[in-house]
Amino acid sequence: MSEPLLMVSTASQWLGPARMARALARADCEVSLLAPADSLAAKSRYVAKRHVLAGNAIPMEWLHSLIAAIDDTAPRMLVPCDEMAVRLLFALAVDPPRDLPSATRLRLDVLIRTSLGDPEFFQSSIDKILLPPAAEALGIRMPPYALADGIDEAIACAASLGYPLVLKRRFGFAGEGVAVATDADDLVRQGQSLLSPDQLDLGQRHPRQLLVQSFIRGAYHSQAIAAWQGKPLARFAWEREVATLPYKGQTSVLRFVRSPETAAYTETLCEAFGISGFCNVQFVLDEDGRAHLLELNRRIVTHMHMGERVGADLAAAIARQLRGLPPAPRREPLSESGPSVVVFPREWLRDPHSHWLHEHPSDVPWDDPALIKAMLAMLH
Repeated sequence: MSEPLLMVSTASQWLGPARMARALARADCEVSLLAPADSLAAKSRYVAKRHVLAGNAIPMEWLHSLIAAIDDTAPRMLVPCDEMAVRLLFALAVDPPRDLPSATRLRLDVLIRTSLGDPEFFQSSIDKILLPPAAEALGIRMPPYALADGIDEAIACAASLGYPLVLKRRFGFAGEGVAVATDADDLVRQGQSLLSPDQLDLGQRHPRQLLVQSFIRGAYHSQAIAAWQGKPLARFAWEREVATLPYKGQTSVLRFVRSPETAAYTETLCEAFGISGFCNVQFVLDEDGRAHLLELNRRIVTHMHMGERVGADLAAAIARQLRGLPPAPRREPLSESGPSVVVFPREWLRDPHSHWLHEHPSDVPWDDPALIKAMLAMLH
């Protein structure tokens, strides 16, 4: 019997959910989707049921749509597909609406805990102000940083950290909410923008704080992991070879790698935060090859479906757990480094004449024609 899962998305053009549907379906899961009508993921033939989220839905409208989708599909697990979905699900578990019927509240609480893990650490795992001290307490290396209350204090922090430096607001995604400041004037301009209200704040008033970090030039490594109640089930690592933009762009060409230190850090975070579901942990390596934690993504990211290429099928690992089966034997899939893969259509959109498109395999969903058509339409 297929395991029913509900993918929850508020965004339209994200690649990760659109590609993860196939991986989940191949793991014998019945994949349902709650997403906007123009969602890229809705084009995938591997989505069995589609529930439409109204455009520009406010949180309460989203909640009613979520409850309706849950009632219809009876999912064993919720799979958040973007940062807003993560924030909304976390908020629903930590601070549910007071007028929510108690039976509905309990049902949602159990489902969210099953899907995402221990609510005690929801906030600290994704809040960029709270994550650095929490990670350091676990012995995980962070870039040198300071927490600044407002622009003036950020400028003072820069005197000791030096330029260029990285500014981060509490919540962000895909490079949004992050800026690289080259001098004091740049810091003022970008810092003011970061402190402006954002939809990810969910209407809450947060202290006007910024994370101010030293900028580390080096390779970006990511660990994709499937976990259950803090126990890692499967994981794999990749290194960014090409990005859509300098510093904070999205990966458009990757190379599979072994990355022992980031693997150890990832498993430590997973256990300490009691994480369940899919998670991606990002690091930067300094000139000595030492890993520094950047952030956690408690959701589907673009490359998670590629684990099957290197012996770490994350979707299959979750499906086995839902069926009560023991985890498949874990192994390091690479001796040192593996092949490079072009992320389609991202690299094609970045540069249709990119030599990477001709010299390396592209991750094209050849068995999902409607999805390919929708991806090609992204050029316009």
